Amino acid sequence: MVKEVAPPRWSRVNGWSKPFDPFQVVAWAMLLTHVLAMFCVFIPMLPREWQYVTYAVTSGGFVLHYIAYVTAMTIDPAEASVRCKIYGAPRPSFDRAHQAHVIQDQYCSLCDAVVSMKAKHCRTCNKCVSGFDHHCKWMNNCVGSRNYWWFFSSIASAFTGLLGIIAIVMYILIQHFINPEALREDPHYGAISSQGTWLLFLPFFPVRTKTLVVVSIEMFVLLLASLCLVVITYLLFFHIYLLCNGLTTLSYVKRGSEQASKVSVLSSNLPTAKQADNPLSSARSSQRRWQPE
Repeated sequence: MVKEVAPPRWSRVNGWSKPFDPFQVVAWAMLLTHVLAMFCVFIPMLPREWQYVTYAVTSGGFVLHYIAYVTAMTIDPAEASVRCKIYGAPRPSFDRAHQAHVIQDQYCSLCDAVVSMKAKHCRTCNKCVSGFDHHCKWMNNCVGSRNYWWFFSSIASAFTGLLGIIAIVMYILIQHFINPEALREDPHYGAISSQGTWLLFLPFFPVRTKTLVVVSIEMFVLLLASLCLVVITYLLFFHIYLLCNGLTTLSYVKRGSEQASKVSVLSSNLPTAKQADNPLSSARSSQRRWQPE
């Protein structure tokens, strides 16, 4: 039965090209959650002398991360020879059932263009990416030589920002059990007599709520930020390792596959336990294996 050839499709330009990846939507939702929690809940609870510095540092951190993330997502990482010719019409799709490789002698048959040595044709974006590192689902875009440092800056800024968020939330959570009055220095609390009533969205749109709601928000954000930090920490130090060793994600994966293949070949050449117990059988088997045709 002959397999059908994949139909032509439009090449993706960058992370704004539809459809959006679910991981990209999750990344935006987490960023928005952290921003709202910090500016509408946590920073107004800090001592007055800390608030201005915290507002400035937090705002700067979020802006830097936003710029790095959006820039890495917006840049088209395709090869220069590819960018000028592939977006006018749908292009043939990369189908491994029919094509083992599409780049030979630095020429891509799908993009119909000469590419650099480190270029790779991304099946998701359907184009050759300059200095291909990997396709990032969180940005819905390929990471290559044109946007790699913006990508790295985004994860580095996310790492430092999450550390700051966790430190602030832990301080507030501890104060809730040790000295809750230290969290109620805002002038709006002067008209509230109940110790179990708290205000959110200070100082412009105060909304009353109960202690359980505030503590639940703190626990949720602390858990979310901690999970994000685990992922970002792994990603950051993995790319630091790659940079120190002059590797890309693609070359690292290829090297791992090659090492696994070598181990598999060596294992297949080792005698089985039955052959090891019977040297004569092992010798005969080896003789048959090496007998010339």
